[in-house]
Amino acid sequence: MRRWFFILALIASFFLPIGAGAKTEVKLSWVSVQLWPEFDKPSMLVIYEIALSEDTTLPLDLNFRIPANGTVHVIAIGLTPETVSDKGVIYNVNAGSQWTTVSIKNVSQHVVRIEYYDNLQKQGNARQYLYRWPGDYSVDSFSISFQMPVDGSELQTTPALSTSFAGNFGLTYYAADFGSLPAGQDFSLQVDYQKTTDTLSASNPIVQPVENLANATGRITMTKYVPWVLGILGALLVLFGLIAGLMSWHGRARGSVAGERKRHGSRREPAADRVHRPDVLAGGAAQGLSGEQSGAVYCHQCGRRAQPGDIFCRACGSRLRRGEH
Repeated sequence: MRRWFFILALIASFFLPIGAGAKTEVKLSWVSVQLWPEFDKPSMLVIYEIALSEDTTLPLDLNFRIPANGTVHVIAIGLTPETVSDKGVIYNVNAGSQWTTVSIKNVSQHVVRIEYYDNLQKQGNARQYLYRWPGDYSVDSFSISFQMPVDGSELQTTPALSTSFAGNFGLTYYAADFGSLPAGQDFSLQVDYQKTTDTLSASNPIVQPVENLANATGRITMTKYVPWVLGILGALLVLFGLIAGLMSWHGRARGSVAGERKRHGSRREPAADRVHRPDVLAGGAAQGLSGEQSGAVYCHQCGRRAQPGDIFCRACGSRLRRGEH
């Protein structure tokens, strides 16, 4: 009996510590470290974008170590790096002699963003910074990028950041992917560069806003209205041309009618000619008789001589009196 009791006790003593001390293992799918020196402060802005592995059980508490001189700026959580938010995030900061521990409570989504400022060594135009990853968790993919500040040059890094590209804010970036890192293995990056001024990158005119203002809601630009303005001006010009052409045609028509009337009026003999005709002054009946006796016919109204065969006067249009007494 004692033998079986001893065996059961031995088995229980073997499994109980495991159950009591068991806890969720945290694995990081990827970590992106961004180093922005002299961006909006004369120090180094360090930005972590951390993604938990998909099989991580949520929610959980996370602890990250930053340099002892570091000052926490932002702690945010979200589904993706673009949707992280610091709203409702609870964290504690515990300062130590070498490291400051940031404890984030009840992390319920897979992406965590940590921003902090750290001291940057300066001596004349020379700048120097040593970045360290303390290795709190294992990482499947670990990468670092460095933002060259305004008026910066002669960058040297150990290990090398082999890739360079133009990125946000009109600045040049240098980057490298260092693969996986096991838990407990730290990583260091030494950075040296030259800078001729103390101008901060965020205050320089080359810095561009994240949002494209041309498409911002509520912004009024003339670009979208230019075609409409040109179309309206074109329509007005066509209408003006039609009105001017119509007025010109109407003026020519009136001039033509007036000229025609003038030509018809010129066919009438002047009144002075009729006054000095003795046959007109003598009276219509006498003129008609004398005209017929001489073989000529004159209009009894205006006194104009008619042509053979005329029935109406060519000057005034009155009916000729032929053979009337």
